[in-house]
Order: sequence, then C-alpha cells, then structure tokens
Amino acid sequence: MTGSNPFITIEDWQINEALSRVAEAGGETGALMTEIQAAMLFSVQRRFETELAPDGTPWQRHAPRTAKARAKRKTRGRSGGNGPITPKLLRDTNRLYKSISGEATETEAVVGTNLVYAGIHQQGGTVTQYPQSRKVKFRKVGTQTRFAKKDHKRAFEKPVTFGQRTIVIPARPYLGFSVQDRATILAIAEGYFEKTLGADV
Repeated sequence: MTGSNPFITIEDWQINEALSRVAEAGGETGALMTEIQAAMLFSVQRRFETELAPDGTPWQRHAPRTAKARAKRKTRGRSGGNGPITPKLLRDTNRLYKSISGEATETEAVVGTNLVYAGIHQQGGTVTQYPQSRKVKFRKVGTQTRFAKKDHKRAFEKPVTFGQRTIVIPARPYLGFSVQDRATILAIAEGYFEKTLGADV
C-alpha cells in the first residue's frame, strides 16, 4: 500500500504463473486480487494472535521485567490458568495491530502498515533514547513520595531528568509469506481459473 513501512515483495513463479493463467483466460483479476488480499490480511492478523513468524518460529517473549510491568498495568493479555496475565506481544496499545490493512488492484494485492515504528518490530533493531527532562506528577503518602495521576487533587510537579539509554528490540516478523499462505493463494487462483473456464463452456 502507498506509504507502507515496512513492505515485503513476494516473487513466486508458481503463483505468478497461476495468476497469469487467470488473466489470460479472461478471469476477473480485480476480484481475484481482492480475495488474495483478504486472505493475506487474515493471515497477518492471525500472527498477532498466535505470536508466530511466517516461518512458524515463535516470537521472542518479553523480558521478565517488561512482562511484569505490563501485567501490573493490566494491559491486554491472556490468562495463564491461575497465574499472572501474560501480556500479548505487540499488543500493548493495539495500534500496530489495528493499522494492518490491505489494498488490491487488477494486478496487485498488498497488505502492510504505514506506522513509522512498524519496521523495527518486523526486523528488530536498537533504539537510543537521549537524555531529557520533563515535569512529573507526584503525591505524598505518609513520608513517601509516589507517582501521581494527572487529576490527583494533591499532586505536585517536579522536574525529572532521564539519562540516555539504549533499548534492543527483537525482531517479531508479522509480515511475510508462509507455506500455508502460498497454498491458499494457489487454491484461490485455481478456483478463479476453473470458474473462468466454466463460464466459457
């Protein structure tokens, strides 16, 4: 799609041959591409549910400290029996998941996202956060000072400086082409080819 980041181009001779057969037979290539796009979109969305890369490799889990912090914030997750909630990977705000969309033309089917930070989750990488200062809300609880919500009646602000830190983000591929995707697209193309031949009889 226009502006997608990241994007992956799939080149598969069998699929290209199957699509060409439909086009040469006079089939509805626009409808074919729309159906392929829908199948690919569903496949990508399922990866967020199963937390598996296109090749079937499990996504790397959260570091224990990160998982604990997100569970404490009651982020969306799944229950592990009677144990603590295990936050879903790449679903902290659901923004990335909801941004996945698809487009189709007469000759192309595309699924992707236009979020700026989407690429680093797909490919992995290192992010450097430089030193910064900001005002933070606090409140007094007895002799202790704790973080406070913005609307807390007794909250007060104090400037806080955060030092530079480096964050390593593991690759968790969600875009891609699995063996099942390939089989699905070939089946869709074959169905359209047979439908086109049947219409000509």
